[in-house]
This record gives sequence, structure tokens and C-alpha cells, in this order.
Amino acid sequence: MPRHSGMADREPCPWRIVDDIGGAFSMGAIGGSVWHTLKGLRMSPKGAKMAGAVSAVTARAPVLGGQFAVWGGLFACCDCTLTSIRQKEDPWNAIMSGAATGGILAARAGPQAMASAAVVGGVLLALIEGMGIMISRAFAPPVLNADDYERAMQQDVTAPPTAGGLFPTGVFAPSAAAPPADTAPPPMSSNPSIFSDSDGTTFQTEGSSDGGSAESSKSGSWFSF
Repeated sequence: MPRHSGMADREPCPWRIVDDIGGAFSMGAIGGSVWHTLKGLRMSPKGAKMAGAVSAVTARAPVLGGQFAVWGGLFACCDCTLTSIRQKEDPWNAIMSGAATGGILAARAGPQAMASAAVVGGVLLALIEGMGIMISRAFAPPVLNADDYERAMQQDVTAPPTAGGLFPTGVFAPSAAAPPADTAPPPMSSNPSIFSDSDGTTFQTEGSSDGGSAESSKSGSWFSF
């Protein structure tokens, strides 16, 4: 039987009725307790507000819980019946079950009231199902297409993060290393008292011989004379 994602977590049909009856009774009893507590505090005279609130809760909260339980039980029965007939679970089951439940509960008031209650129940369940679908789609993870799967298969998940295995190609990739600069020292002259600059100009320290001085002045100097 095909199921939608929002329906897959519900109980199977025989137990769904009991689950819905219990949940509806709890909801009605808790909501009725809060409502009748506030109403009892407002309507009771001074000095007896707490007693009036307790009396209102014990008298009316179980009744409201029972009404909710009847509605939940009829809704679950209609839902299970439609699921068995249509052989699938989708929001249309809930919408038609809400309309049928409203019509059955108003059957004693006549056909006109029954039709009105059925319309109200169907519209209410349609709004609830529509809001549920919108919320589930808004918070659902994005659906991956074929390109995303192919891109994920091309990545190496075993590589370290800095090697590009866990990141797209080109991100955090090491840049090409620049060629090392020529940092070799300039060639030294055979005479320790004479050294050459990078542009070919030679210098002579003090204490050198006259022959060395004449040779250095001929080989290269700042002036040609």
C-alpha cells in the first residue's frame, strides 16, 4: 500500500483508532482544564475563586475530553475505511474523513445541518493537511539531481581536507610554486683584496699591490680614463 512521507509514521489501522481516541481525549481534557480553570476563576465570587475553578474543571473538562474522543474515534474509523477501500494513504483520506465525521455528528439536527457540518469538517481538515504539507516541504532537505550525485562520486572522501578531497576542485588547492630566485653570491676574485659587484664593477681594498691596482683599473672602473 503506497504511503506518503507524512503518513508513514502513523499506527496501522486497527490500532490507529485506539491511538486517535486516546490522543483526542487527552487534548480535550488538557485544553478543557485550562479553559474552565480561567472561566471558573472569572465567574466565581471573591473568596471562592479557587474552589469555583476546581469545581468547573472537574465538571466540564472530562465532558470536553469525551467529545474530542468521540470525534477522534469517528475520524479514525472513517480514515481506516477509506484506506481499506482506496488501498492508499494520502491527504484525501483525511479530508474526506473530516467531512464524514462532521456529517455523522450533526446527523440528528437534520440534512441541512449535516451538510453544513460536513463542509466545515472537510475544509478544516484540508487546511490542516495543507499546512502540514507546506511545513514538511519547507524544512525538507534539498533533492539531489544526477549532476550532484556525479560530482559527489568524483570526490575522494578519504583524502585529507587540505588536499581537495572534501572540497570542490580549485578550492583550497595549493598554488603553483614560484621558481626560486637566483640568490647565488657574486663570483669572488682570485685576489682576496679585489672583489666584484653584480654589475661587473671591481673594487680594491687598501693594502693591495700596485700591479693588482693597475689590473683592476684596466679591467673595469667607473671611468674609462
